[in-house]
Order: sequence, then structure tokens, then C-alpha cells
Amino acid sequence: MEMDWIKKLTVTFWIIVGIVIVAVAAAFYSCYGVSVVTDQSDRTIGESIAILTMLLGIPISLKLYHVYTRDKLPKETDERRMIRHIVKWFLLRIGVVLLALTLNFIAFVVFGSQSGFLCVVICLVFLVFFCRPNRNDLSYLLRNDREEKTCE
Repeated sequence: MEMDWIKKLTVTFWIIVGIVIVAVAAAFYSCYGVSVVTDQSDRTIGESIAILTMLLGIPISLKLYHVYTRDKLPKETDERRMIRHIVKWFLLRIGVVLLALTLNFIAFVVFGSQSGFLCVVICLVFLVFFCRPNRNDLSYLLRNDREEKTCE
């Protein structure tokens, strides 16, 4: 049971990453150098919002995942509820990064922003290297929680 949910989570993660990479590549190919909005003040505001979302979203997603899977892990006796809790926060972390990636993607497509594309690449790198499900880490979370409960 334990390895089954980790395998499903890993497959889900790589499907999400694959879809995002294909979408970014398609947008880059079709929209490179095309700008829908030409007003400089609108462009600056849009790019700034997208970049700030990335700069705030990445550290917040890391911190929330760490806090709610390590420090504030609920005292559950049911393994399924623990798995749901871990998966929920794992997907929330990916969701926050995807939100930042999407806003920068929109900034790239709508404003023709090169900095928006750079932020999309940064979000993709972060997603692949720091949000990837780690079998040892996820197994440790369940094992560590059960050990603490049996000691009490």
C-alpha cells in the first residue's frame, strides 16, 4: 500500500511537468517576439505582478509544505488519513508554483516579456528539482509519525 501511493504521486507529478513543458514550448514557438499589449505602463505592471508572484510563491510553497508535513503533522492513527494529508500539501505546493508559472507564462504571451519567460524557466527548474516526490522522504514521514505514536 505504501509504495502504491508514492508511485501514483510520482506519475501524477511527471504528467503535470510534461504538460507544462509542452505548453511552454508551444507558446514559445508560436508567440516568440509577439506582443499583444504595447502600452509600457500596462506591460510593466503585468510583468511586476508575475515576477512578484514567483518570488513570493516559491519560498511560501516550500515553507508551507515543510511546516504542514513536518512540524504540524496531525496525530492520526489511520495511515490513509496521513497519506491524504501529505498528498494534499504536496499538491498544494505544486499548485502554488504552477500559479506563479502560469502568471509568468501569461506575461510572456500577452506582453512579450522576456523576463516572464525567464521566470517560467525558473519555475520549471524549481518544479522539477525541488517539488519532485522523493520516495525516501515520503516513506520517512509515514514511518516517523507511526514511531512517535507507538512510543507515547
